[in-house]
Amino acid sequence: MPDTGLPNVRRRRLGNELRRIREERDLSLQQAARLLNRSHSAMSKLETGMRGIRRPALENVLDRYGITDPRRRATLFRLAETARDATSKGWWQAYDGTLSPESMDLISLEADAVLIDSLDLTIVPGLLQTPAYIEAIIALGPFKDDAERKRRLIATRLLRQEIIERRGAPLLRALVDEAVLHHVVGGASVMQTQLRHLLNLAERPNISLQILPNSLPGHPGMNGSFKILHVGQEGELEVVALDTLTMISYLETEKEIAPYKAVFDVLRGMALNCDESKTMIEGLLSAYERT
Repeated sequence: MPDTGLPNVRRRRLGNELRRIREERDLSLQQAARLLNRSHSAMSKLETGMRGIRRPALENVLDRYGITDPRRRATLFRLAETARDATSKGWWQAYDGTLSPESMDLISLEADAVLIDSLDLTIVPGLLQTPAYIEAIIALGPFKDDAERKRRLIATRLLRQEIIERRGAPLLRALVDEAVLHHVVGGASVMQTQLRHLLNLAERPNISLQILPNSLPGHPGMNGSFKILHVGQEGELEVVALDTLTMISYLETEKEIAPYKAVFDVLRGMALNCDESKTMIEGLLSAYERT
């Protein structure tokens, strides 16, 4: 497979783990390069996620470093394999050019996630949007005048949603601010369909939908929406994704991720429970139907 030279989350995580192992052995980058018969530049690219590594080469690295723990080795092998797959496999590769590398990385992480925690303050979570709602949201964005780009973006959003319906679907725990439900995105008809869709999805065993009511005096998530992706076996990879108008950025270290996990747990306790949230949505839907 050609190396794209673009680091993805899994490559960076693998590189960080290899750097940590090197430092545990009290080796400089130059010393490690000599030990592994690699150039200083190659070692740097590997540890920063700019270059991937295949299993035979990774086995050699771990052997030279003296890593014998089967679980640790297996985790690193999976990271290396899925890092390659993220840049070479998956339906999202057909949308290269429409999607940014960061967006493609997010889709690949969602596809491998076992748990997705999302906080949404402004719009319905992407995985729970109807086609008409998606179209209305994209029409408000920077590509509103590019018909082909809009078509492809709508298609990718719908394809992303297939993960919540597949066998072995991840658990999605969605916290949504009540204000999201009051924004009449695309008009009353679009919102009626969207609210019905939320009620239907909330019946699925792998979806937990909770509303943060306007009656709250405030809450620790008001600084912005975020998504926490728990990927792979036994939480081997956790990532926070921050999605803005023009880019997606990632927080990848335990120190960076911990505050988001803590805030999410607090917000789950502050939000309406699932049954109360359904009752609120049903009330809003009834109001639309009466007008």
